[in-house]
Amino acid sequence: MIKKLSIIALTLCLAVTYQSPSWAGKVLDKIKQTGVITAGTRKDAIPFAYVNEQGKWVGYSVDILEIIRKDVEKKLGKPIKLQLVEVTPQNRFEKIKNGSIDIECASTTFTWERDKQVDFTISYFASGTKILVKKGSQLGTIESLAGRKVGVIPNTTNEQAIKIQQPAAKLVTVKDRNEGLKKLETGEIEAFASDGILLQGLKKEAKNPNSLDVVPEFPYAYESYSCMIPQDESAWRDTINYSLVKFMEGIISDQPKTVTIYEKWFGDEGVTPYSREIINEYFQGIVNSYEWIPIVDY
Repeated sequence: MIKKLSIIALTLCLAVTYQSPSWAGKVLDKIKQTGVITAGTRKDAIPFAYVNEQGKWVGYSVDILEIIRKDVEKKLGKPIKLQLVEVTPQNRFEKIKNGSIDIECASTTFTWERDKQVDFTISYFASGTKILVKKGSQLGTIESLAGRKVGVIPNTTNEQAIKIQQPAAKLVTVKDRNEGLKKLETGEIEAFASDGILLQGLKKEAKNPNSLDVVPEFPYAYESYSCMIPQDESAWRDTINYSLVKFMEGIISDQPKTVTIYEKWFGDEGVTPYSREIINEYFQGIVNSYEWIPIVDY
């Protein structure tokens, strides 16, 4: 698995030497004038972006956006506010294209088809399509999904993965992950397809988490999470990439501040545990394609 994730990282990154970001471009000019980064994110993507019991927007991607905000604030030398806006799989691309938001970070997967509409930053996490099922269902292999009712969110890579790999599955569309969980619990569907790491978070929201399983062991398709930005905004993309590379370097080199962020969401006591060994290998593959940022920048 480590090798597969490293390959994904290397194939999605350009082997270039990173240069310090300039401050040219419509998005950066707007941020400089308004003092606001308008960011799209989700409310149903545990542990990446969701609203907690206190009504606060939290998550790994939300923390990533805050890191970007702080770096932009430092570079511009003026206070910058982060304004979060809820997006859905149905409207996120349009909000980027029409300028309603400057960036979208939640759990969005890079695809070449999507890249025709928007631009993507480097990846900051990787997962893959799996399914949430009731224990004892005997579902898991792609062959087992033939003729079964599988819940999917429209216009997602998870929907595409199931369509392509098992066209005999009976796809049932749901508006979001919460509806997918509800339909699974009531028996309206036999499985719900989404990213494995998100299904682990969703499982905790179930009435009886122990009655559900996330399967199979290895995803039907591997996916790499990136932030989306408007097309042809290279200075804005480079600014974000600088923050992301610096963050990943911090994880690889065990910098306390960055490791604390990762462990909060993915550590042994985090929301959805995920191997540091695997993510270190993944991040290393990405960082290797860029100039190392001096430790003083942390």
